[in-house]
Amino acid sequence: MASSDPLDDASTVPPADPAIAQMLEQLDNEEDLVGRARESLEETLLSLKLTPEEEQALAGEIHQLRELTKKLDDNKVEIAAFGMVSRGKSSVLNALLGQDVFKVGTTHGTTVNRTARPWEEATFDRPGLEGARLVLVDTPGIDEVGGEVREVLARQVARHADLILFVVSSDMQRVELESLTQLREAQKPIILVFNQIDRYPDADRDHIYSKIKDERVRDLIRPEDVVMTAARPDPFRVKIQRPDGSTSVEWERPAPVIEPLKARILDVLEREGKALIALNTLLLAGDLHDEIVKHKVRIRDDVAGRMIWNFSLAKGAAVALNPIPVADMAGGLAVDVAMIVALSKVYGIPLTRYTAVSLVKDMMLALGALGAVEVATRLVAGGIKTSLAGLSILTGGLAVPLTALGYGAIGLTLGGTAATTSYVLGHGAKFYLQQGCQWGPKGIKTVVHQLLAEAKADSVIDRLRDDLKRRVTR
Repeated sequence: MASSDPLDDASTVPPADPAIAQMLEQLDNEEDLVGRARESLEETLLSLKLTPEEEQALAGEIHQLRELTKKLDDNKVEIAAFGMVSRGKSSVLNALLGQDVFKVGTTHGTTVNRTARPWEEATFDRPGLEGARLVLVDTPGIDEVGGEVREVLARQVARHADLILFVVSSDMQRVELESLTQLREAQKPIILVFNQIDRYPDADRDHIYSKIKDERVRDLIRPEDVVMTAARPDPFRVKIQRPDGSTSVEWERPAPVIEPLKARILDVLEREGKALIALNTLLLAGDLHDEIVKHKVRIRDDVAGRMIWNFSLAKGAAVALNPIPVADMAGGLAVDVAMIVALSKVYGIPLTRYTAVSLVKDMMLALGALGAVEVATRLVAGGIKTSLAGLSILTGGLAVPLTALGYGAIGLTLGGTAATTSYVLGHGAKFYLQQGCQWGPKGIKTVVHQLLAEAKADSVIDRLRDDLKRRVTR
């Protein structure tokens, strides 16, 4: 935030953008939106086109997508409570339920996991909520010890929530205002709950309420969505007079002040109803789809990376051990073509052998000097290898140790060059496939030379030669 103190300058907080309200104005009817949301989810699932291995790796995300369809069918609305510890989040939810279901306490860490309970009696005689299943969700405090893990959990709950209750119990602290601002980015309806009002004299209570409503959250929360409650009023001493004239003192807890909040929640749900569920479902489905696609790309990139490395070593070994230059080059080309065809299957864009050969040729031309050096070196060195083999025969085997030494050194040099070239070709093909079989604005030459420069900078070439040496000499 731009201001050094968000508590003293609420006007610097970016104004809330009620995206859901804007989208609602553009809709013809709620049923149409629900139908469109369901169709969108089905299309999302069908468009993923995952392999069995990817489906297994992404089972959690796919399950969440399918659960969203079930949420639409069940008309389920999740209402999540957020806030710092000791603000009475759990007490607010218990008061709404009319029974102590959520665990309450005065120490940090009372709520350590996301917990949910159905709010079954809340929709009676409310138009627009027929058949709705309301669920109340409790979360850990945003300032708990070990807060990083709990804040991740809180963000996950906010992501799934259809309505958020942000609970405070006094004038707001900086961490509360910052958290509220972050929650607004989730584009969910938020009701700010000023709880524990029974602990303040009337004048102080009204002053704090006005301060929160008119200054702290002026650009974040609508005034009508700031509600006062006393979810679990402090008990007070009551003097009891017995029939025999004796007296005793007992503690009595007043009834909670919760009806204003209950009415506001139902007003929001009645106003936005099924459209709220559908829109939130679509927002979450979009996030999940993006995550699945990114995860799918990472999986395929990992598979492709291992494949390129293995093909590069295989080509290097074939070149290092083959004494015939022409066969050596033909075999290397065959390995490169096979690698690109295999990569195309990984990315779900199968290429023909002819297309793969053309792609190899184009990338070899783009390699320029390296490609030319590889061809020339392999021709010359191949001839030297053949000559060394002939020398051994002419000397009756006397030159075998020298021949073996020279043969091995030349073979490893050739193999290392071939493996490096194959590695660059493989990653070039990988980039080409990732871009939907195009090179993009950079062009083939720029991409290939960039990959070669990265290979040199990251010492990929040295690692290839080391792995190749172990493979050839073992």
